[in-house]
Amino acid sequence: MERLAKMVQDQGLSFPILRDPDLAVIRAYGILNEKSGKVPHPTVVILDPEGVVHWVHLDEDYRRRPTPETVLKAVRAMKSEAEE
Repeated sequence: MERLAKMVQDQGLSFPILRDPDLAVIRAYGILNEKSGKVPHPTVVILDPEGVVHWVHLDEDYRRRPTPETVLKAVRAMKSEAEE
């Protein structure tokens, strides 16, 4: 079994996971780490079901990541907007 499929199964994930081996999506979003040329900058993007971007966290320093609480706050804000 492919590693990604195994992880999805093991974790019980119910949402799609992006595989981007040719870096097409990374390049399209403009998040390629030009210094490495092979990996994106750490990025969290929250999209609604229609694909509209509601929140983005991008940091060139891989050590700075949003907390789970910060991401959940952004998701809740998106949900509140949708309910209005």
